[in-house]
Amino acid sequence: MAFKRKLSPIERFYISCDDFNAEETATCVVNQMVLEGQGDIDIPAWQKAVTQASEALQGTRFRLSGKLGFSHWTDAGKTTQLDVIRGLNWDGMSDNAAPFLNRPLDVKTSTGCEVLLVLGEDSGKHHIIFRTHHAVMDGRGTKIFSDEVLRALRQQSLHGDNSYVRDVDLAKSVTTVPGGKVNDTVTAPTGIPLGQDFGSSWLRRTLPGSYKQVLANAGISIAKLTNLYSDSAVRIQLPVDLRMHDTDIVSTGNLTGGLLMQVSAETTTASWAQQIKLKIAENEHARMPQFAGIPTLNVLNWVPLAWLKKFNDKLALKRQQTGQYRTSGIISNLGFLKVDEYSAAGFNCTSVFFIPPYFNTTALFLVLAGNKDSVEVILRIPHQLSSNGRAEHALSQICHGICFGHEQNINSDELPLKQAS
Repeated sequence: MAFKRKLSPIERFYISCDDFNAEETATCVVNQMVLEGQGDIDIPAWQKAVTQASEALQGTRFRLSGKLGFSHWTDAGKTTQLDVIRGLNWDGMSDNAAPFLNRPLDVKTSTGCEVLLVLGEDSGKHHIIFRTHHAVMDGRGTKIFSDEVLRALRQQSLHGDNSYVRDVDLAKSVTTVPGGKVNDTVTAPTGIPLGQDFGSSWLRRTLPGSYKQVLANAGISIAKLTNLYSDSAVRIQLPVDLRMHDTDIVSTGNLTGGLLMQVSAETTTASWAQQIKLKIAENEHARMPQFAGIPTLNVLNWVPLAWLKKFNDKLALKRQQTGQYRTSGIISNLGFLKVDEYSAAGFNCTSVFFIPPYFNTTALFLVLAGNKDSVEVILRIPHQLSSNGRAEHALSQICHGICFGHEQNINSDELPLKQAS
């Protein structure tokens, strides 16, 4: 029997955010998990492993079919493939010299997933990038896909997936209380928007060593940044994996809820942890958000994608004009990653990091990932909010907070930063 699963309203909204006007400037809501390392990579072995993993994971073969409320995922009839890119010396520290990061992922014509092997020529540094459309997978789902590829490379038995539950249905099994409407009442951590450029860029820093309360200290840093420009309240969104409510689920899908955190310069790491504990206990992370004040997300299923895109572009313009946002930023914490487990078939993995997805209505998107040797900090900010060195300053202050906490002021020049090699 052919596979078929109804699209969720949130997945539909993510698809509406895509902009494929030109490939070199294309944007789509995409997760990008990057394996960085060296070695003499066995390309055929990696290509075979990606195919095997995709055969085992139905979620890597989703393609959009149908219209409006009849939209659904079907099996694309083909597996995700690995594409080799040569001749580029990308250092992995920003999106400079990396046009492949903007490659469209069109869920209407393909699987919404791809794996890129970017071979460095001069430096010997290579990158293997798992790219997944957010409507198809979330960050955790992307990691599940990458882990399956590594099992295939080691000729281990593959896990496959066993559930295609939608985010809204999993959330509803936890709570039927809807999320409250949140108005645009906070400012960006880097000041007022300048210019008409609705693009964005990202920067990465690697902090050698081990650090405590990384997420809380990053959040408090963002609050202090915001207060440099205004006395606005600070509201931070934290993505939360809903899979914790059914540990039998193995799914690559987009199964992410979220918490809204009120933060100030006086917030402590202890009060941050207590706030999260209380919100989780009250199932706030599983409350589905309201969209433009619509009381039920199901309405989005019957709004044409072109209309949703126009609404989103109009909202981005409004926020650019007013300088008011729904949240001061989003922080996604991927937790501890075992880098050594991503070495195989001639590839020696030295680091793993995630590139924040792009939303033209978001003031700041920070992704954190730790390993036994360091913490990866990647920050995406719209061009309107990153000019005049504001992005670099924001990233320095966030890294400062992660390294030293907020009990004392230490010159940011003392940060133990790892430079691109």
